[in-house]
Amino acid sequence: MAIKTCLMIGGSGMAGGWINRLINEFSDRVKIIGLVDVQQGVLDQQAETLGLKKDQLFTDFNQACATVQADFCGVATPPPFHSPAAIAAMENGMPVICEKPIADTLEAALAMVRTSQETNLPCTIIQNYRYAGNKQELVRIREEGRLGRLQHVFGRYACDYRRPGSWGKAWRHDMDFSLLFEGSVHHFDMLRFLSGGDCETLTGFGWNPEWSSFKHFSSGYYLMKMDNGVHACYEGNSSAAGITNCWNSEHYRLEFEEGTVEIAGGNQIKIHRVGQETEIYEAPGIERSAHDYLFDEFINWLDGREPSDTQISDNIKSFIMVIAAMETTDDGQPKQMAEYLKDL
Repeated sequence: MAIKTCLMIGGSGMAGGWINRLINEFSDRVKIIGLVDVQQGVLDQQAETLGLKKDQLFTDFNQACATVQADFCGVATPPPFHSPAAIAAMENGMPVICEKPIADTLEAALAMVRTSQETNLPCTIIQNYRYAGNKQELVRIREEGRLGRLQHVFGRYACDYRRPGSWGKAWRHDMDFSLLFEGSVHHFDMLRFLSGGDCETLTGFGWNPEWSSFKHFSSGYYLMKMDNGVHACYEGNSSAAGITNCWNSEHYRLEFEEGTVEIAGGNQIKIHRVGQETEIYEAPGIERSAHDYLFDEFINWLDGREPSDTQISDNIKSFIMVIAAMETTDDGQPKQMAEYLKDL
């Protein structure tokens, strides 16, 4: 297949990681031909790395989308800019691969979904935590019925971000509901993935301990009922001290009728059965993981193969769980997921 050209919106931070990945892992499939960033210094630095000329560098994504004729657009900016940038790209004929979360509001996320539907262009969201060997093995255990029927999924995320600015960027400590938008959006998607169902009902609450460096809730506890009868429970904590289950080490526990399976850090699977010794083994590896899997899957989609698993029409079902968690934290009322999608 021909090399795909890319307009990249974002040039540092997470976007810089995308650029490095595309250069190092996908140079035979992707070429960046345009770059957008609000910082001229970032543009100058990346222009040297990518071999871009001045007329390929932009500080305004609308101008870039109207000027650059690329095969697709990558969007890796802070969340408030995801939807407007992605919509501008799709309205100018470019499929989009976008960093999570879809957007910073429900309205912006739904607008992005509608634009993908109206333009009939591929749009996928980076939900990279599905693509690790241990998580894939949990799904196989469920799908193959090795331990019978699944009844309950538990997920725990806990990071020690008590020091101001310790979560990568200072804005994460200042924004409302950073736990949900920057962290739990991954974990809610994982609960859907591991349970094999979509959330029907969600309830719970959030809090912010006195020692927190966050201006808003840094911790939360949420309960969910999935549409296949499985129940799920989630504990999130960005102000943890002691036992942590931070990025790539989140604790997931699946309760089946014939045993319990759990994972945390590494690639180890633990299966517990009543009256038997715990079975421990390494999950099979996967050819590509995390971001690499998603980029590969998205490029394949552009080449006419199967759509991405995390295409926006599916990922909106994870995003509305974030909105529901935010709202139930505010008003204490259970939320029905169907209400959030009724206008699509």
